[in-house]
Amino acid sequence: MTFFECMRLALASLRTNKLRSALTLLGIVIGIASVIAMMSIGEGGRKLVSMELAGLGSDLIFVQPDYTAEAISGARRKSLTYEDAEAIRKWCPAVAGVSVQRVGMVTVKYGTDRYNTSATFTDEGLSTMYQGRLKEGRFLQELDVRIQRPVVILGGSLANKFFGESGAIGEKVKVNGQSFSVIGVMKEEGRTIFGENPSDMSVYLPITHSKRMTGSDEVAFIYCEARDTSQVREAMDQIKRVLAQRHGKDASFSVISSASILEVTETVARIFTVILGGIGGISLLVGGIGVMNIMLVSVTERTREVGIRKAVGAKKGDILKQFLFEAISLCLVGGAIGILLGWALAALIAKIAKWPTYVSLFSIAVAVISASFSGVVFGVYPAYKAANLDPIEALRYE
Repeated sequence: MTFFECMRLALASLRTNKLRSALTLLGIVIGIASVIAMMSIGEGGRKLVSMELAGLGSDLIFVQPDYTAEAISGARRKSLTYEDAEAIRKWCPAVAGVSVQRVGMVTVKYGTDRYNTSATFTDEGLSTMYQGRLKEGRFLQELDVRIQRPVVILGGSLANKFFGESGAIGEKVKVNGQSFSVIGVMKEEGRTIFGENPSDMSVYLPITHSKRMTGSDEVAFIYCEARDTSQVREAMDQIKRVLAQRHGKDASFSVISSASILEVTETVARIFTVILGGIGGISLLVGGIGVMNIMLVSVTERTREVGIRKAVGAKKGDILKQFLFEAISLCLVGGAIGILLGWALAALIAKIAKWPTYVSLFSIAVAVISASFSGVVFGVYPAYKAANLDPIEALRYE
C-alpha cells in the first residue's frame, strides 16, 4: 500500500465520522495552540529584554558591592564611594566615562502639585551614560557636584505635570522642602512591558546631596564606559586593581559588563520559554490520549472491515499503516488549525495585556513535530492491535 493510498483511506475514514473526528481534533488543536501561544509569550519577552539591554551598549561596565559574597560568608561588605569613582576616572586609562548613582525616595513639589518619586543622586558622568536622552537644558557638571549646587534634572513626565508646554528650565521646585533650580529635562521613555517607565517621573540630583537626603553617602552603583568594546576586559581589570588598592585585596566587589548581563538574561529567558512551552505541552498530551482512545474505539468498530481486508490479501503492514496514518492525519490537521489559533491567541494577548509576543519559525516547527510525534506515539498501539487481529475471528465479529 503506497503512501498516497494510506492518506486517501485515512482522510476518507475521518470524513465518515465528522463529529467524532472534530471532537478528537479539539484536544490536539488546544494543545498545539497552547504551545504556540506560551512560547510566543516567552520569546517576545526575551527579545524585548535583550533589545533593551543591547540598547545600553556592549561597552558598559557595572560596579557594585558584592551582595552575594556577603550573604554566603556573612562578612561585612565594602561600600563604594564617590571617591572610588574619581579614582577610576584618574587611574583607569581604558575607561572613557564614569558615573555614580544612588537611588532614594524624595518629595518633589511645585506650586500645589506634589509627588513622592525616586531620585537618582549622580554626577557629571550622567552626560556620558545618558547621551541623547536629554530633551532640553544641560546635564550636571563637576562644579555642581563639588559645591553641592541646588540644581535638578526632571524626568519628562514629571516636567509635563508641573509645567505643561511652558519651559521648565530656570524654574524652581522644592525637593524635600529645599528649593532647587531646574537645569534640564529628560526625554520621555514611554511605557515598558511592566507599565509606565519610572524614570519619566524621577529626578536627578548631585551625588553630594545624597547624605543629607538619604542619610548615607554610599554609592549603590558605578557605571563605567570602556573606550572601545575591545578594551572592556582591560577596563574591568584596571577597575578591580584600583578598588583593591583603595579597599584592600580582600574587598569583594562585583565588576561585570553589559555583554555578560545580556548573555545571562537571554539564557534565563530561554529557560522561561521552554517552561512555558512545557506547560502548553501538557494540553497536547491530553489531546494525544484522546486520539488513542478514539482510535481504539475505531479499531473495535471496524473489526469486521479489518477481517475482510485480510481475507482478500491485505498484510499486517498494510493494516498497521492504515490505522497509523489515520492517527497521524488527525494530529496534523489539528496541528495546522492549532498553529493558526495559537498565532491569533498570541496577537490577542499582545493587544490586551500589552505584552510583546513573537511567533518564531522554531515554535511552529516544534508544533508540527509535536503533532506528528503525538500521532505516531498515540496511534501505534491501536494500529498494532488492528494489524494483529485474527482474520477468522474478525470476520465473525458482530
